[in-house]
Amino acid sequence: MRLFNKLYGISLFTLLLSVASCTSETEEQHRTSAPDPSRSEARREVMLTLKNKLSVVKTKAGDAIATADENKISSLDIYVFGSTTENGTYTYQERFSYRESSAEMPSGNDVTPLDLTAVGSDGKQTNALLSLKKGLFVKLYCIANQSKLIDPATDTVFNGFIPLVQSNPGQPGNTVTEGTPTESDFLLFKSIQLDPASATDILKTPLPMTGAYATPLDLTDFSVSARLQLGFHLTRSVARFDIVNDAATSKFTIQSVSMANGRRGVSFFPLKVTGTLPTAAAGDLITYPARPFDGEKANAGNCLGAFYTWPSPMGDGGYLILSGTYATNQTENVPVTYKVPFKPEGDGNYIEVSQNHRYTVNITKADEYHLDFTINVEDWTDEGNIDDYEPGGEADENGMVVNITDANGTYDTDTRTVTMAITNDVQFTIEGNSTSGYFTTLYYENGDVDHQWLTINPEADYMPTKAEAVPTIYTVSKKNEYIGTKFPVAFIRFTDKISAKETVVIVQPIANPVVKEKTISSGSTIDVDAGEIVLYQSSSVTSPAVEFSVFSSGGSKLEFPDGDTPGNWLTISPATEQDLSQSNYTLTLNSSAADFPDPFPVDGKTIHIVNKGDETKKTTLTLKLKSDITATSAIAGNAEFDASKDILRLYNNPNDKITLNVNAVGGVELDATVDWLTVDKTITDKNTNTYVFSVGAGASTGVSQKLTFRSKADNSITKVYTVYSIKKELVFSNYTDNSDYSSINNISNATPEITYFPCADSYCEFTVVSPKGITVGGSSWAKAIEYSKTILSSGAIQSVIRVQRVYADNYFASFKSRFTITVSNNYPSQSSKSFGISQYQAGIVYPGSKYPANPVNSYWVAPVNSANSISYYDMRNRVTNGTACPSGWWIPSHGENLTIMGISEGNTLAYNLNSYPQVKKAYGNNPGDVYYWASNNDPIGWGLRFFNGWFSTWTLGEKNICNLRCVKRK
Repeated sequence: MRLFNKLYGISLFTLLLSVASCTSETEEQHRTSAPDPSRSEARREVMLTLKNKLSVVKTKAGDAIATADENKISSLDIYVFGSTTENGTYTYQERFSYRESSAEMPSGNDVTPLDLTAVGSDGKQTNALLSLKKGLFVKLYCIANQSKLIDPATDTVFNGFIPLVQSNPGQPGNTVTEGTPTESDFLLFKSIQLDPASATDILKTPLPMTGAYATPLDLTDFSVSARLQLGFHLTRSVARFDIVNDAATSKFTIQSVSMANGRRGVSFFPLKVTGTLPTAAAGDLITYPARPFDGEKANAGNCLGAFYTWPSPMGDGGYLILSGTYATNQTENVPVTYKVPFKPEGDGNYIEVSQNHRYTVNITKADEYHLDFTINVEDWTDEGNIDDYEPGGEADENGMVVNITDANGTYDTDTRTVTMAITNDVQFTIEGNSTSGYFTTLYYENGDVDHQWLTINPEADYMPTKAEAVPTIYTVSKKNEYIGTKFPVAFIRFTDKISAKETVVIVQPIANPVVKEKTISSGSTIDVDAGEIVLYQSSSVTSPAVEFSVFSSGGSKLEFPDGDTPGNWLTISPATEQDLSQSNYTLTLNSSAADFPDPFPVDGKTIHIVNKGDETKKTTLTLKLKSDITATSAIAGNAEFDASKDILRLYNNPNDKITLNVNAVGGVELDATVDWLTVDKTITDKNTNTYVFSVGAGASTGVSQKLTFRSKADNSITKVYTVYSIKKELVFSNYTDNSDYSSINNISNATPEITYFPCADSYCEFTVVSPKGITVGGSSWAKAIEYSKTILSSGAIQSVIRVQRVYADNYFASFKSRFTITVSNNYPSQSSKSFGISQYQAGIVYPGSKYPANPVNSYWVAPVNSANSISYYDMRNRVTNGTACPSGWWIPSHGENLTIMGISEGNTLAYNLNSYPQVKKAYGNNPGDVYYWASNNDPIGWGLRFFNGWFSTWTLGEKNICNLRCVKRK
């Protein structure tokens, strides 16, 4: 049973070993008594005829033989394996080799040069004569354009061919010394493996091809000397990619082509990719070295054979890599790289890239980030057919006769097509006149092996190894035990054993019409198994269409139940009714037509595809529609619409409005909204609704709502926006400062008052939320700035206002006047808010300190010491050098201390701090003795002494250790 790829066709061309073999009567004339192994009767001739449109120059072997690069054969090896029994172990026997360059011919007693000779002037046949050793059963394996084979056991080129040896061919007691390798080992040999690190290691013509005659050939009879005929298919081992690109249209100029997740090579018999299956192991997949894209019509049409690859299993997730430049404008080209995954248009699954198939990548559109393309798959034959069938093609020269009664069906001689009933016991016969018989093959469309509803007697694949009675009448019938509901089209191939001429008879059922997808517009789908067509309308595809083929033995027609035939909204071409068994229909949507259904039913519309030959046979499809929901917008007043984020921003002002014109096939509905949002709806046409949104003056603010638009034709398709209601007035909050001496009375007041202590790094802050931002004004000895700004999810703006001083510490040795700052709303016609700024009045700024100076009588006393625990002489040096205090401040003398404290002299602790609250606050109420120097230049060491809540002036002596505290006159 020949298996066909589900999507595609079969092998490209056939290598036929085909000459006339003799009948048994003829063979009798050549019998002799005993063969001499050294003479020619120890071998049997085989004439090869290569019917694959190759050509050979009629000169010596070694000259070029091909006229097309992809059909060219530069090397050809036929490996012969022999066994003493038909089902025994086969080992290497001999090899026949051809080389385009005779200098490359392999050497060895086991190698026989193969001469190729062109037949006729049309170049369609090439003959080669083999002379096979007799004595054993043999099998033949042919490999073209791959002269080196890799042994998987060593991953090196195999050079260990050792031919088997027969001790006495054709004589009693003949023993066989087995050769190397065995057939089973040979079948594991691999192609040369691609090296991704080598930039030149790419697949190119001439291309590897393989074929085999694996049915044992009986050469044990030395009495037979007639030339023998054999036949097997020669098939390319690679896939071909053609790339269609018009750089002038797509603006994409391809420079190179590569492939990712590709396999390194294959084994040939059967052809299988190297590595593990079905899931590739680490190291199995590589990125092919890039091939320059420079073939004929590159970037100017269809570049044939742009890239060749080994097969790529579906699970590998392979893809092409197209690299080049994209023209962003007339002068600038940017480098781009696009991935082309191996899957059809739309969201389909990855497909298997098979050998001997050609894949056409059609580039339709490109930009800097994305490439639109389609992939079409076809059989890689010279004729371009897909199923081995050529209507009206060459038939067997003796003719084929099909006999079928009217009760069982009909036969069309022009197309060699049988249309038969599918009831039990239905049958017909096919009769041929070949004297040598036929090789027969029965297979089904798309490689279907699950629905084999026919039987043929004698069985298909009837290929005897010896001369036997040759049948000429075949009976084809429905399998009575088949209970399936699918009846795929069947193909019966008859190949004449002598002439190799082929006849294909097609068998189609009188059954429900069979629908197959052909082409669909982007996003649309057709699922025959589910019985559903979906036309998908988008901004780029305004008139979606789907084309499908209908196979119906009696012709077909499209019917709509209840007379619901579409008018202008659905175009059916070429017609709703056709007489051919194989017909194409194209459905094109026009959702703008006046007769477009309103509403279009969510469950779709029913289409019956009826077999005109038997109108009880019909296939039902459901037509559904879906589309993107799109919207255009308009705004009024201060409303905002962010199309990139699908956000509407409205303010509590009925004059701020957003209008959305929402479009979808069949129209849309808006899900329920909220009471604070005003919505006015107008139906523009069957596909478009107009919605106007606003928020009233007294409506809620600081809230949001999802707006969900839902397609009437397909409720699963939605478009969601978010609308925010934003307060148009300013909102103040979160006053804070970083000083114990700064404060605010109440931020909610009409004009809040801020008391600010302007020491270094001090500030006051508050937050304001505005609809469109703010403007801050006003400054004096301090200023207000917009310290930070955050755009909230609603689009409102949250600002932090910071008040900070303008001048340094010394500037604040006296108190400054109150001033105001103003925060203005950028939303038009909204009021601003002012803040009063006053300096902290309980103390001036002492330079370098975060604390205010303390008033004591007519002086300011520093809040901190300028020095701690220093000697009298250290104090005098600092006073003399002017480093004892900040500028404008000094160490008081003994007399000034008396004045500041408001006391008289005395070296007694006569003054209680509780009676002198200003002094207590300025100097503290520390336990134990605390001393402060006076500035006098007198070794007696005048100063202040504080002890356990009492104080007085004191003669501290020049040897004491005391602190320094600065003062300043008010």
